[in-house]
Amino acid sequence: MTDVPRPLRVAALQPRTFEAGDHARAWESLLARVDQSIEGHALLVLPEAAIPGWALLSRDAVAALALPPEDVWLSALAERSHRTRCAIAAGLVRRDADGALRNELVLFGPDGRELAHAGERTASGWFSRGRGPAVAEIGGLRIGLIVGRDLARRDLTRGLAGVHLLIAAAAPRDAGRVPGAEASLESALLAARAALLGAWAIAGGKSGSEGGLLRYAGSAGVIDPAGQWSVRAPADGPGIVSAEIDIDAAPGPALDFAMLPASDTTAATREPVRGQVAAVAFDPLPSAVKSTERLRTLVHAAVASGARLVVLPDLAGTEPRAVTATETLPFLKTLSTETGATIFAGLAERADGVTYKTTYAVEGGEVLATHRQSVLDRDERAAGFRAGGQAPSVVHTAHGAVGLLCGAEGLAVAAPAGASVAVWCAGDAAAPVGGTARAIAIEDGVAVVAAGSTSRAGGAFVIDPSGRMLGATPPGEALVATARLP
Repeated sequence: MTDVPRPLRVAALQPRTFEAGDHARAWESLLARVDQSIEGHALLVLPEAAIPGWALLSRDAVAALALPPEDVWLSALAERSHRTRCAIAAGLVRRDADGALRNELVLFGPDGRELAHAGERTASGWFSRGRGPAVAEIGGLRIGLIVGRDLARRDLTRGLAGVHLLIAAAAPRDAGRVPGAEASLESALLAARAALLGAWAIAGGKSGSEGGLLRYAGSAGVIDPAGQWSVRAPADGPGIVSAEIDIDAAPGPALDFAMLPASDTTAATREPVRGQVAAVAFDPLPSAVKSTERLRTLVHAAVASGARLVVLPDLAGTEPRAVTATETLPFLKTLSTETGATIFAGLAERADGVTYKTTYAVEGGEVLATHRQSVLDRDERAAGFRAGGQAPSVVHTAHGAVGLLCGAEGLAVAAPAGASVAVWCAGDAAAPVGGTARAIAIEDGVAVVAAGSTSRAGGAFVIDPSGRMLGATPPGEALVATARLP
């Protein structure tokens, strides 16, 4: 990567929205912002549907607008890339000859040539199926391009393994109900995918609304390889964010994707889980006695709120000798008897001289089922854990069919077929737990009850199958998130 400047100076635009009839003014405004911000940067990223500046389109609506040929827009961006030696990535609504619309992302290199374009493969009511993500290279810097709802596809994300930088055309939307009260789905997914790939990520944003139907949440910005925001624009106005990133700090994927287990896709009748559920954010304490007493208090609090299915984190972490099944299972059995709850927890299991990370389902004072974590992240491998040989499975509890996910499995492995709820004992996962749980929910069509650590990337969450947060704990606190599943 000797041809890429270090540090790499990047920028993301956040223009205000225009109505469809104002597409000419939207284009003029966008070009003005590009000209104001491009100097001094090696990469400039424009948001999803920056061209023609309007996302909620139909064939009839496009025909009525009399838009100029796409070459008019693309040549203007290519000329600016060439003149300033700055690469430009821009979201584009592309029109096919038959009138079909595609949601795409095009990348121009610093010489003005079009290097690659990605298209949203996940078809929607507005756009036809596109080609999916793409990979480009500039001076040894591998760049992944991804569009819209493809961020929720783990298979498409895994195909970008090895990139140093992920550019997304997925303008964050407000989650609804109360604007700004919940992190946008697009922002959460992008942070989770950056951490999964171990790559920097950047996305443009929009400020305003379109057609009285869609309000954007701003959030143009840069995310580091751990899935944390380095810089982020607010939602309440147009602007630009700029950052210098250390491209050599991208460690690559935390998981060995070649070792992922084959998912069981056997069709099964789901036993729906209904009622109150709970997830606990927790880190084991240095004192085993204090740790179990604190867990007892949290589980009793969850049950007092009406929950009968309680998910604890992966308590083993990266220390094979810390929280083991031998020491902890008797406590969990007693706790399940005391409370009448079905309890899930990740523990270290020692068998035949090997240590696994294993999720236990405990109900009525007995172990109902176990599942050995089938894929490990780099820290777990370095700690000496061994991966189990079976994909995640379904457990038939007194409350319905539950799919077990243990630790790093939640990042890249499908929830088991036949589960109406995925229980994820996440612990200190290698990606933000909340965003990853939302990705699981959307892709697999299940509710997710995820229990993480108290770290900045952790927390406890209850997510519905649409990716909407029903309950969540704030970062840094050992607390319980509860919600009622319909």
